[in-house]
Amino acid sequence: MTKKKVKVIEKSRRKNGEGSIYQQKNGLWTGSVRVESKDGSKKRKVVYGHSKEEISKKLVEITGKMNILKESAFANKTFGKLVTDWLMLFKKPSVTPRTFEGWIRNYNVHIKPYIENMQIEEVTTPVIQQVMNELLASGLATGTVKKVKFIFNQFFEYALECELVSNNPTLRVKIRSRDVKLSDKENIYKAIPPEIRMNFLSKLNNHEFLKPLCMTAMFAGLRTGEMLALRWENIDFKNKIINVKCGLTQIPTFDDKGKVLSRKTVIGDTKTACSVRTVPIPDLLVDALKDWRKIQWVKKELTGVDLLKPSAIVFCNADGSVRTYAGTRHIFDRFKRRYGFDKYHIHFHTLRHTYSNMLFEANENPKIIQALLGHKSVKTTLTVYNSVDKSYFKEATDKLNNLFSNEKMAEFKELQKKKDIPALKRNIDILDDISEKETDPEILMLEKLLAEKKARKKNLDEEME
Repeated sequence: MTKKKVKVIEKSRRKNGEGSIYQQKNGLWTGSVRVESKDGSKKRKVVYGHSKEEISKKLVEITGKMNILKESAFANKTFGKLVTDWLMLFKKPSVTPRTFEGWIRNYNVHIKPYIENMQIEEVTTPVIQQVMNELLASGLATGTVKKVKFIFNQFFEYALECELVSNNPTLRVKIRSRDVKLSDKENIYKAIPPEIRMNFLSKLNNHEFLKPLCMTAMFAGLRTGEMLALRWENIDFKNKIINVKCGLTQIPTFDDKGKVLSRKTVIGDTKTACSVRTVPIPDLLVDALKDWRKIQWVKKELTGVDLLKPSAIVFCNADGSVRTYAGTRHIFDRFKRRYGFDKYHIHFHTLRHTYSNMLFEANENPKIIQALLGHKSVKTTLTVYNSVDKSYFKEATDKLNNLFSNEKMAEFKELQKKKDIPALKRNIDILDDISEKETDPEILMLEKLLAEKKARKKNLDEEME
């Protein structure tokens, strides 16, 4: 009699409320957990999958409890796999796609190459500190390194919560507070140099699309995304203002490993809440936008597409669709090469820097410039958007030369002599009139020194005789 083979069914028992995972006779995996409904009652939720790992993920998504992972196949994975799974399970649904893209990129570029294959218990404070030191030594900005540290810290907080580790090793990691940069005076000026601004504007007259677009950045300080999302209803020609309310952004889609599959250009909110603002515009920009409106009217008559309705995009494609940043940049790059501006390293954001610099050159209040640019902090306005070139150093030196020229210093010395003689005489006369009772110790000392000086002069005169 042959023995019948019995298939081993793997089971996993958990604490109350944490669900259970087991494999059925047909090989399919099943997981169940009690979840609380809106009315307070508890119902059992059952999920199915082809592996124990798949069931664990589904239970985590339902309950939000990472300790389910501790006793599952996740516990045997490397540090890199644990972080990737945590990013996909917890960070992806909690932040915007653009923000998540930054998270996954920082992990893949700055963390994964160093400690991907280590076990979680091997990632200690010295290990993380060494990673931070390596990133700083490679020339990475301090701000970026701090973002990397933040990823470590967030992950270990979750790992601590689900008892995968006993402490958070990131808490004792140190990073310098600011960048240590060598002065690069040739590249410090971020705006269009003053000597080529007029030439740049004159060449824009040869390009009907770039002229109003670039002038909007240069004389209103809008970001590229804000310009490409601008609608006609946002421009008040009568009061000469632009209301910034939206911005162009790209929404990426990801696979299950965090790799970007595609991007979709959409109009959404501005970069920050402070970016919603009203910007007054000068007459030359008003005229440029009116000329562009006439051009769009002609296109409307030829194509039948209403490019001038209030909700229409100001700088749209011929069919009324939104332009992409990449496509607009290619047009601008061709313009720069044609007229030789590429050697000045000008890009769209350079125009925004030029706007802020012209306001600083006009001695405008930094807080006003901050509001016009839509910055959250005036520190950004002062440190990033206030560039100087060598001509400003010369102007400052010339002002000092005018204040302290040889002729003026000579006049100043002569004037002091004229002032000192009567002043000294007045002081001596006053001393003669002051009685001993009215004098203080300092005046008595001065009187004594004057008397000694007179005595020495008298002795010298007697010796000369």
